[in-house]
Amino acid sequence: MFDIYSGGLSLSTVFLLLTPIVFLVQILLCFKVKPLIIRLAPAAVLAVITALLFIATCVADGWDCVGYLILAVWSAILLAACGIGWAVYGIYRAVKTKKKSKD
Repeated sequence: MFDIYSGGLSLSTVFLLLTPIVFLVQILLCFKVKPLIIRLAPAAVLAVITALLFIATCVADGWDCVGYLILAVWSAILLAACGIGWAVYGIYRAVKTKKKSKD
């Protein structure tokens, strides 16, 4: 299978370890930090990185566009992990608000 190695570590291994870490960081930020701008920071950074990599895919020549596309898809998956974290937080807040309104 296609994989990119940097030293003795493959990029897919780093990606597989990074995805749950990004999810957990987003969950912790949502539950523990009050300012919205700080809670949105990981998603905003990943959105910018994903957009730039997709633009680089369109601009690049030859096989470079394939590499940029792979990196763009991986960063989009990390962005989706942030989105799932926000969804979990939103569901928690909705359930908490509904319980308060019943009491």
